[in-house]
Amino acid sequence: MYICGIRYKYLEFGKPSIFSDGSDKLYRLDALYRGIKKNEKKSTKPRLPITFTILKDICQFLRKVYYTPYVDILLEAACVTAYFGFLRSGEFTVLHSFDSECNVSIEDIRFLKDKVTFHLKASKTDPFREGVDIHLFASGASVCPVLSLERYMEFRNRKFKDIKTQDAFFVMENRKALTRNYFISSLKKILAVLGYNSDLYNGHSFRIGASTTAGSKIEDHLIQTLGRWSSQCYTRYIRTSLSTIQQAQQALVE
Repeated sequence: MYICGIRYKYLEFGKPSIFSDGSDKLYRLDALYRGIKKNEKKSTKPRLPITFTILKDICQFLRKVYYTPYVDILLEAACVTAYFGFLRSGEFTVLHSFDSECNVSIEDIRFLKDKVTFHLKASKTDPFREGVDIHLFASGASVCPVLSLERYMEFRNRKFKDIKTQDAFFVMENRKALTRNYFISSLKKILAVLGYNSDLYNGHSFRIGASTTAGSKIEDHLIQTLGRWSSQCYTRYIRTSLSTIQQAQQALVE
């Protein structure tokens, strides 16, 4: 193949070689170069878990009123739901605009006696949009998903009138659906004020934190169920502390 008068040799996937000579020697060199480049590790920032301890700090901070009463209750409900539901931020926020066909609406939330059912119409692990119900039970603790969601819904109903069941469940003060950018930026500000390095946390930190906390307390198959994992990949979300590793090694000689 010729590009701008230079002869290139095709490699796999139809990509031209960076070497113009068609010799086998250069072909192998080019293949080696591509293999090395492909296996280079990308420099990505670590994603630290938001554990239950950090979640409590966030909730206690928001209850002192940092933004506005409504926004604080909204953010607490979103954070608590994300943690106990093992949610990705994209599963309860929107990227730009709200779509009732795939985003969480009021009609997707059911308040029962001791739990809240949170219906996800679509998620990363549900490409065919079959939908899944996430059951959030009352924790009996100061940080409780049922109480947080009840407080939020009560405040939301007082603040906004003419509510439709197809409306977005989590909405900002301007009544638009909670966006991922707004949620993440607000979360990072709170973490920074609390003394955490906010650069090391993102929208996945709640899911990682729930997995990490659960990893030391409940059986593996339950973690897989709670996180809606279809394979053993959930193990990469569990952050194992050095003290846990030390205890495990110590158990080998006892």
